[in-house]
Amino acid sequence: GMEGRRVDILACVFPGRPITAEFRQVSEKRFVLNVPNPASIREFAISITKPVLPKDHGFTIYFSLPPFKDWQYIGAITMHMPSQIFSAPWRGILKEDVKGLQIGVSIETQKFIENLHPQSQYEEKKKLVSSVQGIANDLYKFLQSFSKSTQMGEMLVMPAKAMDIWLKKFEAKHKKDPFFWLKT
Repeated sequence: GMEGRRVDILACVFPGRPITAEFRQVSEKRFVLNVPNPASIREFAISITKPVLPKDHGFTIYFSLPPFKDWQYIGAITMHMPSQIFSAPWRGILKEDVKGLQIGVSIETQKFIENLHPQSQYEEKKKLVSSVQGIANDLYKFLQSFSKSTQMGEMLVMPAKAMDIWLKKFEAKHKKDPFFWLKT
């Protein structure tokens, strides 16, 4: 029936919850994930776990509130950018007691995806563009500060607490300006 079978091609991470890959296939190119107690979710990550996409295709990502009739576009992932972090666009508009929402994913052509835009400028701003790259970049620059010249050439000599130090610095910068790593 419409329940659909579980497919293992995508995974979703809601911070503070176990990784979930419980997507169900509901039609040839559509997949749905039930998300319990969504009101507390600020952001989520979604990732392609198996390279099943036809060439020049990607996954478009939507969400829907009960009774699951209308779908609102959130963003897309492709084989070039197989995982993304998104701000939860439903944050602040949901009542605490909403039992669940659905995240829907659809296989679409690259052309189709390029013409889609999240529904408001506000979401555009909130969307965490290439966040992982920005954050990795910040970490890389930080680690370079430990590089020492040795007879073997440049080496990274890291104090044991280096990651803790970086994380504290990152959190401090992030508090001041949540999107600082987009600007580098």
